[in-house]
Amino acid sequence: MKLAAFLLSLCVACLLVACGAGDNTDNAPAKPAASLDDQSDRDWRFRSQYKAHMRHLWIDCNRAAGAGRGELEPTWHEIRASATDISARATLMGGYWADIEARCATVVECAEDHDRIGASDELKALGASCDGCHLATWSPAFLHVTLDTMDGWLKNQPAKPGVGEVDTEPPPAIPNREAMKELWFHLQMAEMRVEQWQLEDLKSELEKIRTVAAQRAHLWRTVGDNAGLLLKLSTSRKRDGMKQAYLAMTSGCVGCHAQTAGGERQVMTPMPWE
Repeated sequence: MKLAAFLLSLCVACLLVACGAGDNTDNAPAKPAASLDDQSDRDWRFRSQYKAHMRHLWIDCNRAAGAGRGELEPTWHEIRASATDISARATLMGGYWADIEARCATVVECAEDHDRIGASDELKALGASCDGCHLATWSPAFLHVTLDTMDGWLKNQPAKPGVGEVDTEPPPAIPNREAMKELWFHLQMAEMRVEQWQLEDLKSELEKIRTVAAQRAHLWRTVGDNAGLLLKLSTSRKRDGMKQAYLAMTSGCVGCHAQTAGGERQVMTPMPWE
């Protein structure tokens, strides 16, 4: 009888401990674990899409290096997957800059042919490439995607512009932001030069834009072309040349970081091949 009473008391004690009664004097229910698919989470609107691109590129580079370096047989499928993603992202980002570079040259050609309408149209297309890059890199909230906007879209209803919370914080104060502000200024000046048809001043503004665009396009081509080479080599299961392709590819990353990130900002540099 005593043994039965003891066992019953022990069970009750274990039950109280398991339920957390000893740690929860208010007897409040335990907080459930956060879901990995919490659809009520809307904070992603404030996250930089550009940072997401950079983080994925960093992961891809490190996975490729980890799968290919050393004396063991490379994990070919992982290198192929990583190189494919790097190539696609570099093509997307570099494509905006390449188009801006090409549009600058076309505007100059129109100006030299005294084609004022053509110059105006090409300048608008140049601005559209800038806008396309912004849509792919800025946070949705900075692009005025508010909670009201999303709620309207979920109901298949367009939301009124400017209603609800908007991210008023600009992109981080790094050298890249200052460079973009300068490009915006030169684009505005170029539009004014077209309106007033001041050809030499127009060419000067366009050359300032073209120089930056050409530099950025070159860096992204360095990344994308060598990612393509890495993909080709891994598909053919050829180790010779993979290290060189990886080093050339990541040199584009490092070169871009040097121009855009700034010395005080922590940058995730890809792992070395060795």
